[in-house]
Amino acid sequence: MGFHNSTPELKFIRRSSLLLNINIDKNTEKDLQLAVEAAAKLLVEEKLEVVEFTSHVDLSKEPGNYVIFWEISGEASEEVLSECCNCLDKSFVDAGYTSSRKVNAIGALELRVVRKGTFQKILDHYLGLGTAVSQYKTPRCVGPTHNIVLQILSENVVKSYHSTAFN
Repeated sequence: MGFHNSTPELKFIRRSSLLLNINIDKNTEKDLQLAVEAAAKLLVEEKLEVVEFTSHVDLSKEPGNYVIFWEISGEASEEVLSECCNCLDKSFVDAGYTSSRKVNAIGALELRVVRKGTFQKILDHYLGLGTAVSQYKTPRCVGPTHNIVLQILSENVVKSYHSTAFN
């Protein structure tokens, strides 16, 4: 931070709408990225990778929980994906999140694996709304106002796992 010549240098923190929050937890896009990177390391043994991901806070039931959507490059075993789900959950280290998970104020994290091409369908949706392809960035947190994106994600789920990390 400071100045470059006479221009102030700015530090990008996060996009304002990208905060996963249910109770007293506050997880940013960076926290989500770090959690996905940690869990994705478990896929390397099977020569797979996370192609794309997003998240959603599901408040449709009590207690609410985080839902992480993954598109992966191939077929992973049930065991590995279950481990990935637990790793995602344990990788959110915000004190508000971990304490809320321990007392069940936040429900078990859910990992939903989607079909190949799901994120292309989301891109196509945004392009149809007039977004320039050069300006498109996959939403990392899909809020409740993005019904069509949530519908695309939900219709393409092929596997779902619930974390047992805090049981």
